[in-house]
Amino acid sequence: MKVMTIKIGSSVLLTQRYKLDEFRVAHIADQVVSLKGQDVGVVLVVSGAVACGASRVNFSSEDNELKMVAAGIGQAYVISVFQQIFSKKHVQIAQVLITKDLLNSNSKKEAMGKLLHTYLEMGVVAVINENDAIDLNSFGGNDFLATDVSILLKVDQCMMLSTMAGSEYGVGGGKAKLQALKLLRRNNIQANIVDGKSKNIILQSIL
Repeated sequence: MKVMTIKIGSSVLLTQRYKLDEFRVAHIADQVVSLKGQDVGVVLVVSGAVACGASRVNFSSEDNELKMVAAGIGQAYVISVFQQIFSKKHVQIAQVLITKDLLNSNSKKEAMGKLLHTYLEMGVVAVINENDAIDLNSFGGNDFLATDVSILLKVDQCMMLSTMAGSEYGVGGGKAKLQALKLLRRNNIQANIVDGKSKNIILQSIL
């Protein structure tokens, strides 16, 4: 079985009013279904929790404590939408929230790898995000989280769905993605950045 990590950026998932674009999620889900039909295991790294929670919490861009509060609220919303949409397509998802220190522990890192491999073997799609409610931006953004997960699982490909714009509520943007690509390729993982808003871009961009 081929394994892919697909990182979905905030600029892809969110509308201009920072609402989750359910049409976009459904289109991604359809492509995941097609990949599974081709015996490709998929792990998703999903951004957008802080931005989705921001409408419920008023905070300045430098108020990290309230960003963490917003992250917890937004993460509940994001995963509920993903669960609703993926379940309609008969795909089971599992939420996995990670902090950087977890991967710095050999025993916890090994346990995380086993968990994610078990999900892949079961056909379950892990939906991963930084646990920003506990440790804000511990990876320096989801581009690097996706990179670390890809290296941990020794995936065949890591695809980053982006508009290269970054998000005012998170970190990242084009520079971080290019750094992540170098790290991935250094670990012999095929990697690419694609326009996440293009139709069937995942299916068209398999390396």
